[in-house]
Parts: sequence; C-alpha cells; structure tokens
Amino acid sequence: MAQLTHIQLLNLAGYSSGSSSHSAIYTHVETDSRKADPQCVFFALPGVATNGWDYLDSVISLGCKVAVVPTGLCLKRDDIELISVDNPTELLVACLHSYFGHMPKHIVAVTGTNGKSSICYYIAQLAQFIGLNSGLVGTFGIGPLNDLSEAKQTTPDILSLHLTLMAMAGSGVGLVAFEASSHALDQGRVDGVPFQTAVFSNLSRDHLDYHGDMTAYASAKRRLFAFKSVSNSVFCLDDSYAHFMAEAAEGSNCHYYSEQNSRADFYVKNLILEPTGCRFILCHPEGEGVVFLPLLGRFNVQNALAALASMWSIADDKSALVRGLSALRGAPGRMDKVQELNAPLIVVDFAHTSEALKVALQALKEHCSGRLICVFGCGGDRDRGKRPLMMAAALQNADYVWLTSDNPRTESIEQIFLDALAQTHDDELFSVEPDRRVAIANAILSATPNDVVLIAGKGHESYQDIQGIKHHFDDKEEALKAVKSYVN
Repeated sequence: MAQLTHIQLLNLAGYSSGSSSHSAIYTHVETDSRKADPQCVFFALPGVATNGWDYLDSVISLGCKVAVVPTGLCLKRDDIELISVDNPTELLVACLHSYFGHMPKHIVAVTGTNGKSSICYYIAQLAQFIGLNSGLVGTFGIGPLNDLSEAKQTTPDILSLHLTLMAMAGSGVGLVAFEASSHALDQGRVDGVPFQTAVFSNLSRDHLDYHGDMTAYASAKRRLFAFKSVSNSVFCLDDSYAHFMAEAAEGSNCHYYSEQNSRADFYVKNLILEPTGCRFILCHPEGEGVVFLPLLGRFNVQNALAALASMWSIADDKSALVRGLSALRGAPGRMDKVQELNAPLIVVDFAHTSEALKVALQALKEHCSGRLICVFGCGGDRDRGKRPLMMAAALQNADYVWLTSDNPRTESIEQIFLDALAQTHDDELFSVEPDRRVAIANAILSATPNDVVLIAGKGHESYQDIQGIKHHFDDKEEALKAVKSYVN
C-alpha cells in the first residue's frame, strides 16, 4: 500500500525533518474536508466560493492531525499541525507523484472551443492503432478507451484527476488524450499534470458568462502551452488565435495543421467529399499519400489532422500512424449518422455555438443534394448573447430551421426563444416547437429522401435538463424512431 511518512512530507515541503518528532505514516491525501481521517494529510486549497482552510474545524473533528495551508494566513492552532507552504497545490502534486503512483507515459492535452472532444477521441484511436493502450479524460468519459466511465464534468478536481490518471497508468494505459477546458485551466484543476503535448483547435465565442470577454477566454486556453512539461505543441494554422497561443509555447517543438494551407506541416490537397467520408492527398513532414477518412465534413479533416500531428512525435512508425486515419470511427454525437434506405440522411451533432453550427451546416451542405434542415435549441442559464447568433447561423446556412428546446435548465423556454428570435425577419423559413421530441419528428417526416436533417446541440447527451431534473432524452434514439415511421 502506498504511504507517506511525516518526515517525507516535511522534506518535500522544504522543512527540516528535525523540526517535528512525528513518526506518523499517512496512507492518503485529501482536499475534501468530509473525507478527512487520522490517516490522511489534508491539503487546504483555495477554492472558487470557499477555501479549504475554512474547514479546519471539520477535519480536526474527524481526527486529522496535519494540514497543509498557504503561507501568509497567520493561522494558529494547537489541535492540528499546520504546514505552511507558498503553493499547497504544488506540494500536493509532489506528494502524489513521489509516493502514491505514476502517470501514463504520454498525456496529450487538447484545448479550443470546437473539436477538442473529437480530436481526443481520434488521438486515443490512433494510439490504439499503433499499439499503445489509450484512455480519455473528457466529455465522452474517463478511463481506458474501451471501458469509459461517465464524466460528471469535463475535468475532475485536481486530486481526483491525478488519482484517476495514476489508476489508468496502473492498469496499463500508456497514452491519455485529455480535454483541457478553459474552466479547468483557469481554476488550476489541471496544475501539475505532466502534459507532454498540447493541441489548440480554434477559438470562437463560448463561456463568456464565466470569462467575461474573448481576451480572458483566450488567455485561459493559452495557459496550457506555458506548462513546463509541454515539449510538443500543435496549432491550427487556419485559426486567427493560433499565433497568440503559440507565443506561450516558448521552447516547445511546434507543428501546424491546416485543411489546405501549404505553409502548415500537415495539410491536404485534392479534397473530395463523398457520401460516406472524405478522400484527399495528405501532406506531412515525411511526404504525401492518398487517404480515405470515413468521417463527414471538412472540419473532421482538420480534427483528424490535429490528432495525427499530436501523435507524430510519439509514433515510431509514421506510415502505420497515417494508415490509422482510414480506420477512425466517428465520435459519439459528433456528425453521428442515422441512415435508412429511402429516407433522408439524419446527422446528430453536438454543435452548440454559432460557429460550430455554421461549420456543421456548411459541411453537410457539401454532402446534400436536396434541402438542408436544421433542428437546434439554446441552453438555459448560459450566455444569452450567443442565442441570436446561433439562430442567424442556422438561418444563413440551412434551407429550413426548427427552433426547439435544448437544456433549458432553470430558465423559461419562452425567454430563450425571445432571445434567439430577436433578430429574425418575417420572410425567413423557420418553425418554433418547444417540445424537442416533436420538433425532431416533424423535421424528419417533412423531409424528402434527398434532404439532410441536422439535429444539433446535444450530441452524445442522453438527457434534457429541465428545472434541475435530468429527463432521459437521446437525439439519436428520437431520430431512429422518426425515421422508422418515415420508411413505414
């Protein structure tokens, strides 16, 4: 069983081991005061609403004998030993890495507004293809790729995250594809994770209810590339924020990818969009060759290039890595196809920003010989400013739009609709249907076999959050029901 002695703790904290007569042995560390006990070291970390040191009475009542706190607090307690350090999080990570386990050999972090979940999923698949057991931390789940557990949030708290990564390493996972959200980067929840490779996809308006403006949002993402452990950085050359991100990657080996810009290290030529995927000539640092990517949409070409570039320094056999592109499976709820003979093509996608909706619709337009129909909604209790932008993106890029509910949460659907419709015109082609199930059915049943129906916003999610209650709801399930009615 892993353990940490009191002397080892003091040494890591920079104290003289002779400053205490403790001979205690600790079997675990904790940041949650409710889990404290006599066998743990409690790390009192700063929080968003409250701080760990606010709960010292609670941890003492549970028998905890030692707590690590930030210097400068002037706390004086006779009933618990306080170890003051400049950075408790840094000491926590040092304790974990030194005495409680080891990390996977390769950890690849992906940040950006759109595409990061798919890129992570493709990275994990490419790793498996070249013989590396892989895992995920992100929207699609946490754990080994073939045994994912549901992710309650994209990035867990810092202690849970480190223990999870160590558990994956202990089970033989050699590479983890990690979805680095702006919230986690801003709040320090990924501090101490030894990312070797960092990837930037793109940046567009999102999470401004939290960050306030695009400058703060971009700066939070940029923090990833300043991690001392990052030795390889990958950037999308087609995004205007690429160079801003790259400025933080001082000393890192940088690669760029692009759909067609030949100044990039990875780009494509002669792209042909076929009914079942994309065919192109792939150009990379060691040459070029024809690739068939079994995924829909130009943006998935970019996502696949991002995954390839992130694995380039890891893979010994580059030709095998390139062959892996043709074996990629679509990410759950990302351009996820529902197809029946003599019925319209239905695609379920997670697009939930105006830019993502625009990109998804423009991608599908190139696969569509009939009308392009869009079903979407806007989330409640989130950035209200993006709602009319999403409606505009849908109207400008689809032939017909169904505005419906998404996750209204505690907000009224009527208010969400008013915001979304604030800039619409009478001559624009759309319908409003609050019931998402009805909207999906109506959109599909009104389509012709040559049409394409995009159901956007929820993707892989299997619920609708209404007034704090999560009701089972799966866009793909509803699409399958509707399309069966269509063909019958």
